[in-house]
Amino acid sequence: MFRYEVGATILVKQYDNTDYEPIQVKILAKSPRTIKVEILSGNWFRVGDIHILTADRWFSIGRMV
Repeated sequence: MFRYEVGATILVKQYDNTDYEPIQVKILAKSPRTIKVEILSGNWFRVGDIHILTADRWFSIGRMV
């Protein structure tokens, strides 16, 4: 479950690839188990891309200030 509000910048990681660094994303929209995000950093996607992340594959680490 993603507990942060729309507009928050957070770090997320994939459950099955915990060896890789987390990516920084900005939440654009959300439902209880899914978030639509803009990619701000990381190596999974291109910076600036918009993606849908599900709680089945991704988990949040914390908020960025």
